[in-house]
Amino acid sequence: MMDDAEPATLILSRAVKPGKTDALRHWMEDVTATAEAAEGFVGSLRLGQTNALQHLVYRFGSRALLDTFRVSEAFKTLLAEGEQLATGLDQVENGRRVEIDLPNDASASPWKRFVVTWLSVLPVLLVVSTAARKLLPFLPAPLQVAVSSLVLTSLLQWVILPRVQHAARAWMLKSTAGKLRT
Repeated sequence: MMDDAEPATLILSRAVKPGKTDALRHWMEDVTATAEAAEGFVGSLRLGQTNALQHLVYRFGSRALLDTFRVSEAFKTLLAEGEQLATGLDQVENGRRVEIDLPNDASASPWKRFVVTWLSVLPVLLVVSTAARKLLPFLPAPLQVAVSSLVLTSLLQWVILPRVQHAARAWMLKSTAGKLRT
């Protein structure tokens, strides 16, 4: 049973689309300013898991006040603008104690994570293994593989995968319904 005297919480989770990080940051500031100006606003919290995955938490004095904010033209306009910048998930919870599951990198679709990883590995593997054969012909094949695997793993770990996963995060976390997965 919903008690209108209980506070209500709105959680906006967003996975930024490639090239939209700065625009999303400004969008989050606009949403927060709009929420702060709304009747019944109690407080806000931004939880940044990564630059590409952000959560905005807004508390209102009651569910009725939160619902009034959510149907306001200003908020609906901001939501529409946000859809161009990020894949989102909006959750509403009532009460003083709120328990929610936030989208995170672990909730990415396994097949999408596989595709992103494979597409990252393949070109680097081709270049590194070819270079190892050309530059190290005097080494036995197992040592060439050892050297190329060391270079490949280093490049993937610190250079390539962080960038590719950042760029693909919104797609990897999107469910078939077009929302973020939890």
